[in-house]
Amino acid sequence: MEPLNLCNRDGHSMSRVKLLPDQIYEAIHVDEVGLETGLCGPFRLRTVYHPIFRRHGREAATPWGAAGRIEALKDGEPVSEEVFRASMSPEDELLAAALRGLLPVRNYLHLGIDGLAVLSGCGAPAYGDLDSAVHCLDGLVQAIADLWLEPSLVYFSVGQEVPEATFACVANELKFRGIQPALGDFGTDQSSIARVEVLSPRIVALDRSMFERIALVPIAVRLMTSIVERLQREGRDVLVTGIATVEELRVAVDMGANLLEGPLLRPARQAGVLFDMSPINLAALLSDSENVVRFVSTVRGCRDMPQSH
Repeated sequence: MEPLNLCNRDGHSMSRVKLLPDQIYEAIHVDEVGLETGLCGPFRLRTVYHPIFRRHGREAATPWGAAGRIEALKDGEPVSEEVFRASMSPEDELLAAALRGLLPVRNYLHLGIDGLAVLSGCGAPAYGDLDSAVHCLDGLVQAIADLWLEPSLVYFSVGQEVPEATFACVANELKFRGIQPALGDFGTDQSSIARVEVLSPRIVALDRSMFERIALVPIAVRLMTSIVERLQREGRDVLVTGIATVEELRVAVDMGANLLEGPLLRPARQAGVLFDMSPINLAALLSDSENVVRFVSTVRGCRDMPQSH
């Protein structure tokens, strides 16, 4: 597909390192069962899926999809993200950024469950040059076609890794290709609101560090609840990621988040490993301290929220 010339790419180029389509495909290794990994310098990149659940009140959450990320291996052993990044050349860093977005989609069939959505996104270096970003998006379109995937099941996340100077261009390139956008790293600042208007995402993922901070401050939870409600009135689903404690789950539920992800609910699994996507009993997880008064907006009120007696 020939890229639509929506932006002056020379004017937005911020990196001398460019990514060519052949480099992406040459880096992908397919094993005997069709599982795809990426070869990037001395590292092998494998896909790890984090289950995402759709909330139904305070009682249950059912499988919705998975957020696909990559994990770096060296000599067959996982290495930390810090070690991985510190060891890469600019060329390898750019290649890894592209593979972050492509491998989770290309390995979709290894989820082993029909009808799940997949959420992926490229790393920041992919957006240092708009031509490289376009090659990543074209690779995503090709992956969807190669696997005969229903396009409505694929969501591509863009967040703070995309510079302001190129965000609108990337948003337009996504729309041109018919790729469903998701907004990552959503905060309470004005730039996040502006990005929603530009991108028109179906899914908005709250910034993880922001969520951790506001979860400790009742007035901040009330403010965020009103913002969540506004996003939902616009027809968007709100995703909270990284939920690790019952208190974080309670805050996410009280704010009205539609989609939930985190180790408290279900651990991540590498592609090709049996995926447990049975429903989550939210009521049981929240029952340890049901007598806690929850902080909710006046719009949502206190419906379906048990109070202390």
